[in-house]
Amino acid sequence: MVFGIEPIPVLFQDDELVVVDKPIGISIHNAEDPTNLIQVLERQLADGPRFPRLFPVHRLDKETSGVQIFARDEKAAAKSALEFQTQSVEKKYLGILRGSMTPDEGRWTNPISDKSEGRINPAGLTKDRVSAETRFHVVSRTKFFTECEFDLITGRQHQIRKHSTIHGHALVGDTRYGDKKYNQRMSEMYSHRRMFLHCSSVVLMGRKFLSPRPEAFSLLIT
Repeated sequence: MVFGIEPIPVLFQDDELVVVDKPIGISIHNAEDPTNLIQVLERQLADGPRFPRLFPVHRLDKETSGVQIFARDEKAAAKSALEFQTQSVEKKYLGILRGSMTPDEGRWTNPISDKSEGRINPAGLTKDRVSAETRFHVVSRTKFFTECEFDLITGRQHQIRKHSTIHGHALVGDTRYGDKKYNQRMSEMYSHRRMFLHCSSVVLMGRKFLSPRPEAFSLLIT
């Protein structure tokens, strides 16, 4: 255990990459927080007095769980970055949205800013908006919730969170873009304290990395 945090599950590692199943509530890299994921992993994976240096290939939000990939050195980081630049990377997410959403599949193309915004104006200032595309497929729904698989075509900050809010179905538990009173009520009813967004798979450098659906999702949709 490092800094009082349970060991981070390692999904894969070799000479180039370390892939972990990131829990919620931990930031990828925050220099002011000694419990950020990079520092925790560097100590967890250390096999001697010198810690390995890790480079985040992509960055999940603090509130998001799932597949998080790190490069072990600058060469592997550059190689991974090139795949992102050429849009060769496939990233899929699972999310549970507020309400019963239709249609069963489609795409959201609302331009949004590439900055952290909020529930008042999730798309951001008009001058800051850039193209964005999120494809979705409904996995299951009830009268109260909709579980979707999301495919990110672009990679804007908080893209799924913003698009789902713009379309009237914010992610359950999203404290930045969702309704505060609704989230509090759901937390009390279902005894959870998380945002229901999970990175379920990433295809990078010819490999597919998978993280199972979180058990917490079954609180809302079995």
